[in-house]
Amino acid sequence: MSKMVKDDYIQSVCRVILYIEQNYNSALNLEELSKVASFSKYHFHRIFKSVVGESIGNYIRRVRLSNSTLQFKTNQKITQIAMNCGYETNASFSKAFKKHFGITPKVFAKNAKLKRGNKMLEPKIVKLEDIEILYVRKTGEYTKCSIKAWETLINFVSKEYFIRDDVMMFGIGHDNPHVTDADKLRYDACVSWVDKTIQTKGEIQSKIIDGGKYAVFLHKGDYIKLINTYDGVSNWIVESGVRLRDLPIFEKYLNKNPITCNKDDLRTEIYIPII
Repeated sequence: MSKMVKDDYIQSVCRVILYIEQNYNSALNLEELSKVASFSKYHFHRIFKSVVGESIGNYIRRVRLSNSTLQFKTNQKITQIAMNCGYETNASFSKAFKKHFGITPKVFAKNAKLKRGNKMLEPKIVKLEDIEILYVRKTGEYTKCSIKAWETLINFVSKEYFIRDDVMMFGIGHDNPHVTDADKLRYDACVSWVDKTIQTKGEIQSKIIDGGKYAVFLHKGDYIKLINTYDGVSNWIVESGVRLRDLPIFEKYLNKNPITCNKDDLRTEIYIPII
């Protein structure tokens, strides 16, 4: 297979992945997704599995269930969460949830709302405009796949681009490492797309970080300790009773040269989409 054809396949699958993640709460079928990919439905499922490493049905199911976990920290009923995630009945959602996570949604909801007794974090509330980004997706343990994602993106865009004053760096971790297998964690390394002479190619894709209202938490220190701050964020969601928008949480990295920066001086903003 030529590199050009391989890049086309990857581009097509990336379009479908983005489409699934933006429409996972709708009824999705192979014919619809193959049109998004511009492939025959008879061949698309094979191409998808070859690129992603799992069937398209399993991928859709995992995205839906992963997106349900944060909603358990709110006051929504399980039936509503099931509908939000594209399941027609509570029973079908509960069956899929227990098979995936090993416990029922009711037990998971109870555990999710347990207070840990940590000091309450307080965010600042901001309103953002839409942000166009270039990004690359890698899958695996966050501490490892994030490095691969940034290496790929930096090599494609150039190091000089990242140190520009008008360029922002973001990361999107789509899955909760407490409940998702490490080899299935999805991470996007993202940079604001301010230079339109740079074009997407292969696994380098473009999308928009949606604007609107966000609660922003500041994490100080090593990235490896971000998970502790996320636990505090989860507590805030429960205690504040805030309503969440159906969008991914994302991180903004404030240090232009994080590799050479002292780990204690690293600063990361965590953006929680709220209504």
